[in-house]
Amino acid sequence: MFLKIVRFEWRQGFKLIALICIILSIKIVYESEETEYFDNPAKESRNHKYKSTPSNSSITLFVRMAGKLKQHRTRFYCDLYRTAVLFWPASFGKTVVVLDEESEQDHIFAKTLTSQISQHFADRKLEVAFESLPKDPSVLNFNGSRFSTGYNRQLWSSFLIDLYTNDAVVAWIDNDVAFLTPVTEATIFNGPRIRILGSQCSTQFGWVQNWARVTEIALGFPMVVDFMTYFPVYIFRDTFTHCREYILKRFNTSNFEEAFQKIYHGDNLISPVSVVISYAWVFERDRYDWNLKICSELQSYNRRFPVSHKITLQDTEDILSQPQTAFHVPYAKEPLSPNILISYCLSHKAAGNPQPMCANHSVSLADNFVLFYHDLQRITPGETPCTGNKKNHCLKVLGRHYKHVGLDIRKGRKIEWKDFDTVKTIANEIGITCSKLVMNEGKIERH
Repeated sequence: MFLKIVRFEWRQGFKLIALICIILSIKIVYESEETEYFDNPAKESRNHKYKSTPSNSSITLFVRMAGKLKQHRTRFYCDLYRTAVLFWPASFGKTVVVLDEESEQDHIFAKTLTSQISQHFADRKLEVAFESLPKDPSVLNFNGSRFSTGYNRQLWSSFLIDLYTNDAVVAWIDNDVAFLTPVTEATIFNGPRIRILGSQCSTQFGWVQNWARVTEIALGFPMVVDFMTYFPVYIFRDTFTHCREYILKRFNTSNFEEAFQKIYHGDNLISPVSVVISYAWVFERDRYDWNLKICSELQSYNRRFPVSHKITLQDTEDILSQPQTAFHVPYAKEPLSPNILISYCLSHKAAGNPQPMCANHSVSLADNFVLFYHDLQRITPGETPCTGNKKNHCLKVLGRHYKHVGLDIRKGRKIEWKDFDTVKTIANEIGITCSKLVMNEGKIERH
């Protein structure tokens, strides 16, 4: 009787084990199908072994522009470079400006620019590179395009940034971006990982939905969130290389022009930033520190991603752990240029070196609360994210930020308003007039 019971229980146990194995097999098959597009054609991309990049690695401040366009030259001098000489440390590395190879005006502008920077900013290194047109003109000029050939060229160039520098990290920026506060290592890195900001909150807009559709065409998997929400965008240089290699394999070609045409054509819209960083999310996720703003219910939003690539709470950030350092000037709903002078005054105040030009304006850390928005293009005028119990967090972060900057100034970091004015002067030399920031009854205004 005892043996019968044992044999019965053994048979039932064996059936239970067999049932569990079947369930697990089904789960494995399901998950392998769910992640199939991550395994082919670039399975090896997931297996790159990266050395930790020290936070003191050289960083290239990269900008693509057309020197023949006065609008581009004006943006470069008046928005980007005159705030960069204030808030971008010369010690971080060089600035690389990429121009059009076939344009004689671009070559003339390059000579003028390099001469001016060499004469007036001996501590700063600027390099100019020239990019040739694609061999196939239809890469940039095609039926149904919503944009000009020049605009399409900048989109095309965005996938080739790694070809113009050997530095480990690229600070990718548009020429109509202005710095708002001093850049520090802490605003770029969290340990060896590069900080990445992104927002899902803008996916309601049609153009962002179009970016998402084209990103999926390019990569074969969904765009994570909108990463076109902040500048500079810091990316490891070899991430550009790996992303381009992946796209070539995906479209089974060695010609990137051919691959690009399959991605970007007709009335499509593309955000190269979102393509490259979505690639990094899947294949190089551990190299980056993710700070994503999610406005939807996370579990529902995550249904678009395979199990191993879902967004976790650790990847999200409701309030930034570092202030934004720059903004896209033409697209901000609220004028942010006054924060340039506010940050200048706060920096020298922290260094124990108050500036006479700041004497008539009482600045406080709270004046820079707006810099805690994930997306400075879509802020609510008159409001900041630093409300309620978040206020103390913002004060603590800004206090630490400016304490660090003040210490750097005492150690020799240059943050001098005369440099800001010098860029305005050299712009005047080539017929460009920049607006100026002035004090009016204690209030900072732009004129």
